[in-house]
Amino acid sequence: MNIWYYVSVFAASIGGSLVQTTTGFGYGIFVMLFFPLFLPLLQSSALSSIISLWLSGSLAWKYRRHADFHAMWLPIVIYVTVSNVAVWLSTRVAVGGLKAYFGLFLILVAAYFMFFSNRIHLKANPASAAVCTTISGVAGGFFGIGGPPMVLYFLALSGEDKLKYLATIQAFFFLTGISNVVSRAINGIITVELLPLIIPGIAGMVIGQRIGLKIVGRIDIERLKKLIYCFLAIAGLLTFVTNI
Repeated sequence: MNIWYYVSVFAASIGGSLVQTTTGFGYGIFVMLFFPLFLPLLQSSALSSIISLWLSGSLAWKYRRHADFHAMWLPIVIYVTVSNVAVWLSTRVAVGGLKAYFGLFLILVAAYFMFFSNRIHLKANPASAAVCTTISGVAGGFFGIGGPPMVLYFLALSGEDKLKYLATIQAFFFLTGISNVVSRAINGIITVELLPLIIPGIAGMVIGQRIGLKIVGRIDIERLKKLIYCFLAIAGLLTFVTNI
């Protein structure tokens, strides 16, 4: 592979890791703006899933005492089922054109929570868990970008407890990420050519995580929510514009 592939994966992973460490999600969204520039879409999502597994696992371990493991089992079961079907379908249908619609979805979600969240509140219950997790599983299986719907659910679940939110969502991402990586390997999406790119990805992830951990301790829950919604809007706009 071209040396610039390694440099690009390293640089993108720094940015993606910084975003996810401070907001609880976003590694996949950030790197998927860059990986498809030099890799096929499915291989891009596979590489993102492998590297983000290391990121979410390390963050889940750091915050493990604050995680609500009881509340994540229903979402995990739904996500694993839906995402495995989506991964299987992704190898049999053209998914490139669908990514623009996912970008539009992110914009609408961000706009809703920026302007209407004070009027209508999402409640953390089995119904909202099923809806958010199903959307997340489809997006994660096809594009490796399944975080945003789960952010909405886990924010509702955690209330004002920032550490509970970060711990629970990272544990969820790690446990479901294992299933995603295995499913992609079984379906032949993870190729031998991808494996060397994991190394610069993890190196960049470590750097971004260290920077993010210094920032997250200074952010209260309201600022964190605003940061999350702004990033959702920006990521959605970039995803939409680059795929129409």
